[in-house]
Amino acid sequence: MIILLDGAESLDILQHWVVELFSEIRQGSQGKPEFKVEGPVWKAGKLYRLEAVKDVHILELRWALPCLLQAYLQKPEDYLAHLLGH
Repeated sequence: MIILLDGAESLDILQHWVVELFSEIRQGSQGKPEFKVEGPVWKAGKLYRLEAVKDVHILELRWALPCLLQAYLQKPEDYLAHLLGH
């Protein structure tokens, strides 16, 4: 059933339609679903091919680096950012 509205319907008519169309829908469980993570999703040394859901031109890469506090004067993260940026 498709109802096209032109903006002239009263609130009583709209309420009647809502009750008529949605009154048979039962309320489901209010419990929260449980999600268990068994391990990392990505595995090191493996190539993954992903298909884009949207037509966008953005690539976001993230990975964990070891602690760089000892090498803060050499700024190794700046070298990495420079290489990836160019």
